[in-house]
Amino acid sequence: MVANYTFSGGFMIIAPTRALLLEALQIHTSGNSLGRSASFRALLPKDENENYSAVAYQNLGPVLNPLLSQFSGESADAIRKLAADSRPTAICAWGKENRIEAASDSRLFGFDFLTIASLLDSRNKFAGQLVRK
Repeated sequence: MVANYTFSGGFMIIAPTRALLLEALQIHTSGNSLGRSASFRALLPKDENENYSAVAYQNLGPVLNPLLSQFSGESADAIRKLAADSRPTAICAWGKENRIEAASDSRLFGFDFLTIASLLDSRNKFAGQLVRK
């Protein structure tokens, strides 16, 4: 996978194509940025931490719907279902001295990936305890 990136206003901006990267910069310059969107801000964690080290955001709906014209039959049905089930998601992360903490109020297709990550982390800690004994 190829990623295009740049730094602007103290932020690293990443996009899959140079055209999308330039569009993101133009939108930010116009003042109509994601950070001003009420629907985006509603996805952010509700806690005292507002100074994030990183924010990952995706909204598959607008990307999937145009793909429908490229497919038919079962493939189109699968994309239509993905588009209907998709919701915008945001994950916020903070870099700490010896760890990275993440929070999200979002679910991707009903999947709470932060819970799974904590389960995997617990499993790794348990495995480490077994090794130490």
